[in-house]
Amino acid sequence: MKSKTKFSHDSLLDRQATRDLLVTLANAVKKGQLEFQESEGDLVLSPKNLLQVSVRASDGGDKQEVEVKIKWRTKPKEMSDTPPKLK
Repeated sequence: MKSKTKFSHDSLLDRQATRDLLVTLANAVKKGQLEFQESEGDLVLSPKNLLQVSVRASDGGDKQEVEVKIKWRTKPKEMSDTPPKLK
């Protein structure tokens, strides 16, 4: 299979299947390797030790939502070693 750079999947799951998916995701983060598979190819991500985690929740009356976002860098962000020029 060819390697991919993006993966997307939408589904309607019951609470148990959703729990199982989240446990699988948590175990993959613990292991340090997340493998996403579909017919067009695989996407393998390797999170580092420090992860940026954002959690959002909302209640819009007839629609409730929880969003979890996890990000990390594969290379250190290059930073300038000189201060900015200010006037």
